[in-house]
Amino acid sequence: MKKIDHNYWIGEYEGLDSDHVNPDLRVAMQQLYGSKGFDFGKVGNIFYDEDRKNQFRPDGYSTYTSLSTNYITRMPFRPKTVTENKELSQRCLFLAGTIAGELFFPCRRHNGDTINQARGKHREVNDMLHITLECFKKYYSGEKEQYPLKEAVERYSYFFDRFSSFNDSIEYNLLQDHIFLPKKFPTNESELVEYWERSVAFMEARNRRIEEYAIKNDLFDE
Repeated sequence: MKKIDHNYWIGEYEGLDSDHVNPDLRVAMQQLYGSKGFDFGKVGNIFYDEDRKNQFRPDGYSTYTSLSTNYITRMPFRPKTVTENKELSQRCLFLAGTIAGELFFPCRRHNGDTINQARGKHREVNDMLHITLECFKKYYSGEKEQYPLKEAVERYSYFFDRFSSFNDSIEYNLLQDHIFLPKKFPTNESELVEYWERSVAFMEARNRRIEEYAIKNDLFDE
């Protein structure tokens, strides 16, 4: 995989869906998660559930880039805030394109929206990673009452059940620094600035954690 500060969303892939078209990102995801026990097969090819009856193409998804673009119409204050906090906003956008901005979910539709599609469509989630993780936590705790993403998470139970607990899932995905994550969708300028600050803190911490893991397991290109 590329060095930890490599941005997979710029250069020849700028403006494209790098999750699908950038082979370097596909290799990085395969090396990072494949080394932790998931069988990716060929890069960009097929991921199987345990009984190998169902095929799901694996993918990574940007945790922050989508929020800064897909939801711009719901943040009329954003252009002014970006202008006044250009360095911070650009730092957040850049880090979103590094490996720290990527998550691993099965991406083939399985009787409905994928996990990533569901968290983007649900108005209580709005692609927010903190809220997404809270939903996962409820699944592992056996929550019976309704909660955001409950239907989608239960449809993909084969994926989540590969982990023995919420904490096991967090450790596997190197998300231990999720305490830094933004807790709510920005509704004004100051909240957007806080969102960027917390996002940067999280992604910088996660990048350091991934870097330590990659060095320990000799995953970086020479």
